[in-house]
Amino acid sequence: MPLSPEQIEKAIQEIDRLANPASPRYGRLLQWQNFPNPAWHYGIGLSDTHIFDTGGILQPFTKHDAQQVLGIDSIAFAPDQTIQRLKYALHVFAPTWQYNVLGWNCEHLSRLIATDQPRCYQSRPIYWLCNLTPEGDHKTAQQLFQNYLNTIDPSLGQ
Repeated sequence: MPLSPEQIEKAIQEIDRLANPASPRYGRLLQWQNFPNPAWHYGIGLSDTHIFDTGGILQPFTKHDAQQVLGIDSIAFAPDQTIQRLKYALHVFAPTWQYNVLGWNCEHLSRLIATDQPRCYQSRPIYWLCNLTPEGDHKTAQQLFQNYLNTIDPSLGQ
């Protein structure tokens, strides 16, 4: 669901209000499952209790049982940078990009924010159906985000 400029600003205010840098989940790429749905869901940690949903709603929500995504430490941004990238990503993607379960989903956006790779491992087996690279990367999201960051805050680019 696209967000209006007012909704984007409200979401950013909520991020600022709920963010707790002392939390081990703050600024981290998190994943969880909502059983019986077998799919993994992804978001950016704000605190011990809140995650920013990078899926269809683009809002913080309460979730206690999410876990950090393993194996990305060497490519992940520092937590403060990830939170700032999250806020900027809302300005880039929230107004016009449509959530799509296969081609542009919570995993693509979360990984782009946290690691600069707009990748979805869950879509990779059918990448050709989703207009993704063979690795499961969205083809234009990274460059679009980099172009925006280069004009706003180049230190947040890769």
